[in-house]
Amino acid sequence: MYDAELMAVATGAAGTLVAAIATSGAEKMRLKVAHFFRRATPDEQRAAAQAVDDTAAQLTAPSPEAQALAATAWAQLIAQYLAEHRDAMSEVDELAVPTPPASKVWNQHNTGTGTFIGGDVHGGMTFNYGGASDGGR
Repeated sequence: MYDAELMAVATGAAGTLVAAIATSGAEKMRLKVAHFFRRATPDEQRAAAQAVDDTAAQLTAPSPEAQALAATAWAQLIAQYLAEHRDAMSEVDELAVPTPPASKVWNQHNTGTGTFIGGDVHGGMTFNYGGASDGGR
């Protein structure tokens, strides 16, 4: 049996990994998993690569049950690896997919006078870019 710290790390990593496979796809995550499991034996590396494909296949129609089952399997695989390679504990965060930065939302409000016909403005129009209006000059 594994110690509590190791299982906590493995369980967290497994949940993150399963979510990443579901959102980012198996191809991208296969590279991350291969890098993480680089200290493993060739058989263990093949098993990890196969587990990525199996997880992706399980999640073609993702359900909470399928994700939980996949996370449990990954937790065991990661825990076994970390028990044999304690120095890999600091690299577990590499399995996560970075969250893209929040995008900025810009709002533009246009006001004008004149007649709008078919998207064209016939008449005067004033654009104010953060400053005071020039009074239409």
